[in-house]
Amino acid sequence: MTAAAKTLAGRRILLTRSAEDCAEWAAQIERSGAEAVVLPCIECETLDTPALRTALDRALAEADWLVFTSRRGVEAFTQLRGAAVPTAARVAVVGAATAEAARTHVGRVDLVGRGTGAALAAMLAAQGDLERHPNVLIAVAANAGDVLERTLGAAGARCARIDLYRTIPAPPAAPKRALSSLGAQRVVLASPSAASGFVHQVELDAPVAIYTIGPSTTAAARALGLRVTAEAREPSLEGILEAMQ
Repeated sequence: MTAAAKTLAGRRILLTRSAEDCAEWAAQIERSGAEAVVLPCIECETLDTPALRTALDRALAEADWLVFTSRRGVEAFTQLRGAAVPTAARVAVVGAATAEAARTHVGRVDLVGRGTGAALAAMLAAQGDLERHPNVLIAVAANAGDVLERTLGAAGARCARIDLYRTIPAPPAAPKRALSSLGAQRVVLASPSAASGFVHQVELDAPVAIYTIGPSTTAAARALGLRVTAEAREPSLEGILEAMQ
């Protein structure tokens, strides 16, 4: 038995992502020796209007870099445009999971940043290439932060942000579900929306350890009055499981 499996053996871990994403992570968690408890606290939807498609086509035609910060962003891009990425545009992503999605759906990845959007922006800026290739298309969620465009803009990039999808927190429940009834000792929050949806759905009537996928989720959870036990060093399930050890 691996060290991770020993640490997680017998633990019940509550997942709060969308139903589809919960199922994917639940299988991985159970291979790690824990038991997954699924409680979807968000929904994801692709944004699709004629104006958005026109803006995406225009920005992509001019892009030197195409930036994705999540697997959902890659999938939304593919829904809207297929796998058509101009050969002149290089693809930059945050994290291994997004890199895998980009390779699968758009066929390439040229730069993989570790950790956060801020870290990826710093990597792009450090390459010293933005003066010659300044046009950056950022494909993200409508409720994502603006750290990428702020950091890259300060480094001389001309950023075009296109919001391709959005995450929607579960609405307030009445009554809420008691945490004790779910039997989970640990909770995973993988987005600020999931933190909101979790608070809307669950009454914290028992002690629980809360693990977040990154800084923006940690900030959102704390703003909602949640006590965060640990934050993943890398925005992935593997990063979260590492934090649990």
